[in-house]
Amino acid sequence: MNCSRAQKYISLLLDGEATPEQKRLLDFHLMGCSVCRRSLEMSRDISRVTRKLQAPAPPEDLEDRVRRMIAEGSDRRSPGLGRRSAVLTIPAAAAILMIALTLLPLSSPGESLVETTVSTLADYQPKSGGLHLSSKSGIRTAPLSEYTRQASLISF
Repeated sequence: MNCSRAQKYISLLLDGEATPEQKRLLDFHLMGCSVCRRSLEMSRDISRVTRKLQAPAPPEDLEDRVRRMIAEGSDRRSPGLGRRSAVLTIPAAAAILMIALTLLPLSSPGESLVETTVSTLADYQPKSGGLHLSSKSGIRTAPLSEYTRQASLISF
């Protein structure tokens, strides 16, 4: 298994959608790949933090406003929407530009941003005590279904 497939399996695992086979393959990959282990730990940390966030409460008069709009048959756009979208678009574009300019110095000349990200993941130290990949202990073998290839005839 390669790291890009492992990242997909990590997402499935965190969403609770990974099959037992995917969990087993990911578990085996994580035993040998410190970058993906750190990525999993970082993703788990982010998930823990986001679970603690509360959804904003809707305005108290929301239902009344929606019912009023339905009763009025208002399906036209609000006045001034063009100006409002420009007012929101310009700061958003500026923020994206600032983020891009901030991230550019992270990579050295001749080093891509992907290589920089991989090295950053390799240096990451998770807050939790350690990574527990499986409750089973002992020696485990590679899942052969991911490593099969066509046989070839070799002559000496």
